[in-house]
Amino acid sequence: MERITSRIRHHFLHTPIHTTTTTNCDIWEEALVRENGYVFFSDIDYAGQSPAIWDALDHLRRMQSKLMKHGEASFADEALMDDMRGALRYWLDHDFRNPNWWFNQIGMVSNLAAVVIVLLDHLPKDLIDRSAELIRRGSIAGAPAILDWTGANLSWGIRNTVYHALIIGDEALLRCAVDRLCREIHIPNHPHDEGIKPDMSFYQHGQILYSCGYGRSFTYETAHLISMLSDTPFAIPAEKIALFEDFVLDGQRYMMRGCAVDYQTVGREIARPGALSSSAFAQAADYLLHTAECRRKDELAAYRTSLLGGEDTFRAVKYFPNSYFLVHKTPDFHISVKGYHTIYKGTEWGLAENRLGYNLNYGGVMTIMATGEEYPELNPLTDYAKIPGTTAPAWDDTVLWEHSVGDWKSEAGTNDDCGGYAEDGYGVLYMRVEHDGIAGEKAYFAYSGGMVCLGCGLSGPEPLYTTVDQAFCPGEPFDARPVLRGESTVNGGMRYHNLCDAPMTAEAKTVRGAWSRNSPAQSQNEVTGCVFLCYIDHTVHDSYAYAITAQNGTADDIVSVVNTHAEQRVTFADGTSIAVLRDENGCRIERYRIEVTH
Repeated sequence: MERITSRIRHHFLHTPIHTTTTTNCDIWEEALVRENGYVFFSDIDYAGQSPAIWDALDHLRRMQSKLMKHGEASFADEALMDDMRGALRYWLDHDFRNPNWWFNQIGMVSNLAAVVIVLLDHLPKDLIDRSAELIRRGSIAGAPAILDWTGANLSWGIRNTVYHALIIGDEALLRCAVDRLCREIHIPNHPHDEGIKPDMSFYQHGQILYSCGYGRSFTYETAHLISMLSDTPFAIPAEKIALFEDFVLDGQRYMMRGCAVDYQTVGREIARPGALSSSAFAQAADYLLHTAECRRKDELAAYRTSLLGGEDTFRAVKYFPNSYFLVHKTPDFHISVKGYHTIYKGTEWGLAENRLGYNLNYGGVMTIMATGEEYPELNPLTDYAKIPGTTAPAWDDTVLWEHSVGDWKSEAGTNDDCGGYAEDGYGVLYMRVEHDGIAGEKAYFAYSGGMVCLGCGLSGPEPLYTTVDQAFCPGEPFDARPVLRGESTVNGGMRYHNLCDAPMTAEAKTVRGAWSRNSPAQSQNEVTGCVFLCYIDHTVHDSYAYAITAQNGTADDIVSVVNTHAEQRVTFADGTSIAVLRDENGCRIERYRIEVTH
């Protein structure tokens, strides 16, 4: 157990310093108060009871940041050790709590346990014992219900239990925690259960794609524990590590590009600053690379390199049947699109987070990235009536907010006409749109150069728009301009080709907003940015057809397009023809190859 404790302490003290750590250390110096043997901070609202953001927790986070910044030298600085003991005593004597159970059993416990693990050899027994009692609240020892948790919540509870066991020296508790984690690294028997799905996507809070939200935490915490426990009597079995590696490389790797994760996979966390960062996945890959039992190290190394800004050579088209999600990845771009089905729910809202995200629930949402810098931190500036890929009315914030009444909600599809396919570098996703008075058929065709997007028979409240993309513009603002049939427009590393008579409109303008728009607990400070918007107005035309390629791409590979209710088909220059066919028996995908004459 001492070996595991030493590893955790060493990891903690040698974690690279991030901006947040530096900021916390700066505030430490500015706001530190020493009074009657206590150490606390003048700028923290310790009495605050917001269930979304708990200010008091910054007390423990600042302790961690200070230790991280000074590393091993912390222990030789007796003044700093006195401050640490005074800060810990302040927290223990006041026993701060929050109305949100998560903070009391997970957030507070994880932060407190990390501090105590690092300071274990520099604390008097009474502070260790009292800390252990608070940590016990988030440990299996004090909260056996944790054994019934799933996914990210379970991984947090296991991590806290491991720390608790190490602090009190309880081998049996440590073994219990490890055994429960091993049982969670599995594919559930029922296709609707939470956790790792057979297609290597990840569910949490029911049938919601959460690969890079709760799934990010599950991945990070599990990889960390696999690494920390490796080559000890408590090591995770090799077959469990193998499945976890497959989950990371055959699932998570598809959900991100460069510095950013796919915003469709983070759930309500989209309303939080930093939610689209892929840094936790880079760290998880690093943990696995330093674990002897891992077997796909070349792929893990390439994956990690791509997340840290290095070359990304990964090329694949994959359809995730459990999540109705099609992903197309090349060295030039990442394009994904979400389907719409009765058994699958869209992005949720809760604790007033993501209250503008109503349209994220429905089919056709797209993510289009060349660099990974297109969407991170766009949330305060987003026109939520124009989510990329969706067909929706021009509702303002007030109407969208009213549509997301209630807490902990997400909407499921209203029909089963949704499916997909991927093979040999081609992929298809189709769906029938049917919600809020909106109706129509959509189909998406991935091919080597990009993705063709078709919609037909579209109707709904007017004005009705299909949004091609909404992303940061790396260039200068420009006025709205039409993009006619056969023309294209560019934003950053992506190009959008109009393949039909319905004109697209493209513009880039300076937008002002605040994080509090989509989550009242977040900052009300104004932020600005240049936002690119490309959309189709359905006042005249009830259909669309466009292609998305890399900036230097063309539409030359697209020979012909059929776009009707009965048949949505694309034929490509290599002779491949793929169609979604509809009749009284339902939908089916047809693919064949024709002889091409040059």
